[in-house]
Amino acid sequence: MKKIIIFSFIILCIAVFLTFLFSCSSPVERIRIVEISKDAEKQNEKELAEESSGTELKSDSENEQASGEGAGSDSESDSSLEGGNENESKNQNQTGTEQGSDKQTEPETEVEPEPEPKTEPEQDPEPEPEPDPEPEPEPEPELPPDPMQEMPDPPKMTLVVYMAADNDLESYAIQNLKAMEHADFNKMNVLVLLDRSEGFDETNGDWTDTRLFELTHDSSDSNLILSKRISCPPLGLSNKVETELDMGNPSVLWNLLNFARNNYEAEKLALIIWGHGSGWRYSSLSTDIYEKSNSQAEVRAVAIDDRSGSYMSVHDLGRALRNQGLSVIGFDTCFGGVFENVYELKNHSEYTVASPGVTPSSGWNYKALLEDLSNSYFSAKEIAEIMADASLVNTTIFNNSKLYTLMNDIEDFSKALAAIIKSSAIRNNVYSKLSAGKSYCYTQYPCDLYLDIYSMAEAYKSNSDTNLAAAAKKLQKSVNAAAKTENAVNAEIGIHFIPKISSTSTAVSHSVDYIKDVDNADQCMFIKESQGWVPTREGDSESLLDKLFYTSF
Repeated sequence: MKKIIIFSFIILCIAVFLTFLFSCSSPVERIRIVEISKDAEKQNEKELAEESSGTELKSDSENEQASGEGAGSDSESDSSLEGGNENESKNQNQTGTEQGSDKQTEPETEVEPEPEPKTEPEQDPEPEPEPDPEPEPEPEPELPPDPMQEMPDPPKMTLVVYMAADNDLESYAIQNLKAMEHADFNKMNVLVLLDRSEGFDETNGDWTDTRLFELTHDSSDSNLILSKRISCPPLGLSNKVETELDMGNPSVLWNLLNFARNNYEAEKLALIIWGHGSGWRYSSLSTDIYEKSNSQAEVRAVAIDDRSGSYMSVHDLGRALRNQGLSVIGFDTCFGGVFENVYELKNHSEYTVASPGVTPSSGWNYKALLEDLSNSYFSAKEIAEIMADASLVNTTIFNNSKLYTLMNDIEDFSKALAAIIKSSAIRNNVYSKLSAGKSYCYTQYPCDLYLDIYSMAEAYKSNSDTNLAAAAKKLQKSVNAAAKTENAVNAEIGIHFIPKISSTSTAVSHSVDYIKDVDNADQCMFIKESQGWVPTREGDSESLLDKLFYTSF
């Protein structure tokens, strides 16, 4: 009996211990504890059943012995029954104790989910050896961009044409503008400022004001101006309002070039002066000696505006072109290629293109000009050469950087020639020889007579005076270094000699505007700077023209 009690006590302690562990364990551990507890209960029930069975067998054996001895005393019988009852009572108590013990060993817990079967942790598979990296493919060659998708290149040049046609050249101006429109040109902007006159051309609506056009191509045979008329605020021009400008005013040209440069971006800027031209002169021939010419165009410089009664002198032209960033200046005028003109503009462009003599009223071949420019590289030299080719007469290209040297060589030759004039006979000989050489002038009189510089030196390159001969040869070399004339062996450059009053006679004196006068601000730079060629007010200097016209012997 003691063993049963002791064993029950041990089972109870184990149950308490397992309960404690169960409360402190994880779900998996709890399930394991429950399984252990159940195993212990089963073992305990098995042992109790065996013990109980043994006790009953022993009690039955004792009763049989007492009955065989013939009945026992009542006391023994009672004692035996008591004992039986006591044993039964003990067995019941023991059973009750075991049942109580069972209740204590089953902790009240929530039903746990069935544990997932244990699986061994998967081991990372051994990494497979990496294959050798494939060589990078060679980059495919870049295809040239689709020209249809390319952005258009910025214009190479902006060409400004200053058309002073408020005179008898109006109809030629319209024709030249249409020739420009018929040109298939590209890579450049072309702006044309056209001032029309009254009574010479009635086409295109017969408007007579001043209009600015942005040239557009016309593929038809139309004679109507199709270019875009544009506004120009600096000039006060509107594309809808008629406005008359004075083309002889240098501020008009200055503002036009500023507008073109600021509104039409291009690598180069070039200018063509279109209209009448008379070379250096900026006033009429002196009326106290000659009759005034019927044609004002013949006695004034450039940009002659009949309605305004004005013109632009060489000096004013230089002011208008100063610091404009021009690459080339072209003169589609008469007498643009005289030295007095080009020397005034030497600092205002790389090249000047002009003819030293008379040019046809029909003007340049502007269709060929624009098309040839479009096919060029637009270098300043190319632009100048193409302008010269567009002219219908011999036209000279001046490299303006060489004009300083040419000026000095003109001065040296003039002084050397003046030095040999020591008598009236020598003066008459020199005068006759120079007048007989190559020259440029109008065929209407009075007009100015311009001598060809190279031919003038040619007459004295073999002179017995070695100083004069050397100066003549040097001058010829300098002429061809500074200029080139298309379709001519030597460069053609004019220089003013004396006015002519008829085909056979000349004036006896010069215009006051050509005589050096420090007080005359309108005189051109050549007149102001020259010491060897230009006459003086006193007439007694050692200049060549003083010696030929004003010195007494």
